[in-house]
Amino acid sequence: MSFTIAFQGEHGAYSEQAVRQHFGAEATSLPCRSFAEIFEAVHTGRATHGMLPVENSLAGTVIPAYDELVDHDLRVIGEEIVHVQHCLMAAQGTKLEEIRRAKSHHQALAQTAKTLARLGIEPIVHYDTAGAARDLASQPEQGTAAVASALAAETYGLSILARDIQDEPGNYTRFFVLAREDVAYQPERPYKTSLILTTRHAPGALYAVLGELATRNINLTKIESRPRRNRPWHYYFFVDFEGHMSQTAVREALLAILNHASSLKVLGSYPKSGE
Repeated sequence: MSFTIAFQGEHGAYSEQAVRQHFGAEATSLPCRSFAEIFEAVHTGRATHGMLPVENSLAGTVIPAYDELVDHDLRVIGEEIVHVQHCLMAAQGTKLEEIRRAKSHHQALAQTAKTLARLGIEPIVHYDTAGAARDLASQPEQGTAAVASALAAETYGLSILARDIQDEPGNYTRFFVLAREDVAYQPERPYKTSLILTTRHAPGALYAVLGELATRNINLTKIESRPRRNRPWHYYFFVDFEGHMSQTAVREALLAILNHASSLKVLGSYPKSGE
């Protein structure tokens, strides 16, 4: 079966790198302008899957991505972790000492700020990392480079002048793999489950929810709060924990959580990345 995976950004983006890591180089990538377009592409069948960045080890949660998860009913069927390794790239034949400016997304520039300053390179904000590489390839500028992935350099035929220029080596982005339906449970594999819930506005409400996991020895791996747009000072809680909905302890915990939560939406159970 052939797959088409929707992702946000231009060809060569780190999201496309996640697509290749998860599905292989033979999968078809479908660039989208926004996170909302990823969901639209999968809902309408233009894509079989979506690749959605949900958190970065340095910058934290990707809030617009979680907003889309609230509003849509696609299933999370996998996760992928990408090691963000920024490269400085320019037109073929350019030398590093010629570079005076570097264009990229503001987050990539922030993550490489110390290195660029040491090299005497002025950061110039661009809307996208891979987009900066694409635009530089189509319209080379003397003394100008782009900061993007090695995949972007390969995609647009640019020369890599310096690799791994990020200031912090531990820079990783976690992605959700989205589809219209769940995938079959394989008991021999370790899983995670992700859900969105709201609680009553009462003392101990969240404590009671989390207690249902703790008493069943279910390991919580993430919890994040997000304001509810339609109810000021009320919050969504995004929760990840180890285990699959088909397992007895997880199934019992979800049923018990329903007694404490005002609403509960299970995004999916999926194999842990790297397993």
